[in-house]
Amino acid sequence: MNKFAKIRTQFSLMLALVSLLSACGGDNGQDGNPGEPAKPPALTITSLNIMVDKVAMTDGIAQVDFQVSNQDDEAVIGIPSATFIAAQLLPQGYTGAGNSSEWQHFTAETCATTCPGSLTDHKNGHYSYIFSTAFNGMNGVTFMPEATQRMVVKIGGDKLADNTPLPITNQHYDWQSSGSNVAYTRNLVTIETCNSCHSNLAFHGSRYNQIETCVTCHNSKKVSNPADIFPQMIHSKHLTGFPQPISDCQTCHVDKAELTEQQNWRRVPTMQACGACHTQINFPAGEGHPVQTDNSNCVACHNADWTASVHSDEAKTAALMQFSPSITSASMDANGTVTVAVKLMNPATGTVYSESADKLKFINDLRVYANWGTSFDYATRSARSIKLPESTPISGSNGIYTYTIAGLTVPAGTETDHGGLAIQGRVCAKDKVLVDCTTELAEVLVIKSSHSYFDMAALSNEGRRSVVSNASCGNCHGDQKLNIHGSRNDLDGQCQLCHNANMLADATAANPSITSFDFKQLIHGIHTSQFTGFESLNYPGKIGNCAQCHVNDTAGISTVALPLNSAVQPLALNNGTFTSPIAAVCSNCHSDTSTHNHMAQQGAVFAGTKSDATAGTETCAFCHGQGGVADVLKVHPIN
Repeated sequence: MNKFAKIRTQFSLMLALVSLLSACGGDNGQDGNPGEPAKPPALTITSLNIMVDKVAMTDGIAQVDFQVSNQDDEAVIGIPSATFIAAQLLPQGYTGAGNSSEWQHFTAETCATTCPGSLTDHKNGHYSYIFSTAFNGMNGVTFMPEATQRMVVKIGGDKLADNTPLPITNQHYDWQSSGSNVAYTRNLVTIETCNSCHSNLAFHGSRYNQIETCVTCHNSKKVSNPADIFPQMIHSKHLTGFPQPISDCQTCHVDKAELTEQQNWRRVPTMQACGACHTQINFPAGEGHPVQTDNSNCVACHNADWTASVHSDEAKTAALMQFSPSITSASMDANGTVTVAVKLMNPATGTVYSESADKLKFINDLRVYANWGTSFDYATRSARSIKLPESTPISGSNGIYTYTIAGLTVPAGTETDHGGLAIQGRVCAKDKVLVDCTTELAEVLVIKSSHSYFDMAALSNEGRRSVVSNASCGNCHGDQKLNIHGSRNDLDGQCQLCHNANMLADATAANPSITSFDFKQLIHGIHTSQFTGFESLNYPGKIGNCAQCHVNDTAGISTVALPLNSAVQPLALNNGTFTSPIAAVCSNCHSDTSTHNHMAQQGAVFAGTKSDATAGTETCAFCHGQGGVADVLKVHPIN
């Protein structure tokens, strides 16, 4: 039996003895002590779980009983500090017709070296805290037993007596003193939705990391500035730099059944919430809107259906569902001429369009791009393309039309390689249907781009490696809603057809890596606010969390892992020199001189010959590869 097993066994025997003694009728003098045999003690702690058992009121004073355990459901004993936040929820309309529900802050009490109330450690993973005084009257708030109450328990950010660090954890518990079941609560968004962009979102020294915690303080009874009340504050903070259309409320207000108030944004329009985005409106003064001094009449004009329709892509989506182009076949001859067949579908009806793109008047633009050499990141810096509305197909019928794209470069010896194709376009729409682009007030909409791969004979499932995906980019930017160069939005495989290793970096720059338009260099430079023109970009997550964007390869290993895929090419500089692949990628962020010296000592080549930069002399994977002492997969993500 090992040391840890012995400790567990001894602890379990001790607890069993205590339980037997208690069963003989003794009174331990600790009213409310759960008294049940405890879980085994936690020996390692990587995450904390807090479970509130109950909140009981005695003479108006609250006692909260809770448990703390680790990732293995083992008891955490001896927490050195804890914070308890109490709030109550006023129902919708309680403070006036049309007003939304509203949290009211009672108090926040913290126990550390001193304690306002009384914190009891039951030595078995169970704890009890008794507040210092009754909630009623605290902060000018009248306690209402029939209202929903919220208790937040915050633990962590310090260490146990044996120096085991405790990760910061928040847990909320909604309850009613008049009954055990909570009839109503206010949950509009989830922290998971926020973290799709923000990674591990936390505030006030990283102490608070749950939306349910934030709202207990950011309300009118706690903050003095109305702009700091949670809805107004969050809306206003996203007015600039938001990576999606700000008008699409369901980017954040995701339609999830577990959110009790998930449709509140459309059902309960208020001056406070709406005015945080529509900043040009002064409701009481009648500027930009008829005079309105309260929220009683908002819903009369802005009903739920109308509000949803103008704050969503419903009309655009309906129109876009009427057109979907796809590539059905492709091949290439020895001269680098690609023959490609394009199918034009109406997904809404399940039928094909009987006319080619040059005859369909609702098509504003439709293009197919092609480049060769997926195994070495393409032969040329620019893909060859064809505009279908300006081209007569060489053949075709029943919705499938064939075109040729000439001029692809096929380096000698690469005839068994593969090529990449991409299709992009725009259509015209009005009132949810596609219309002739000459129609008055017609709106031009961008379709979803797509890509595919081919060899000399046919379409192929084998192609360029996938490093990011439209889904991972869509976490922040929306599902292919980020349109580059007008209508290119397939970040997974389209952009790389042109933004490849044939792009040249500025050899005179302090950090040439962040000057290249090669996709991997460009994206890193943009998201670190280093690329020219993007200096003010404020990446919302932690830049070292590579998995935020990177996907796993076919073996299930993140594409961040070393060694890099053999297809990754060195960085080409505009003076004819090259930087080796790993050094080029890593120096996007790790750009200081000492780090460069370290890379060079490990075989990296900066501004050398192409043969030297591709010789495979980089030994970075020895330490930073999978299982290494500084494995990239372990240090990126950064928590």
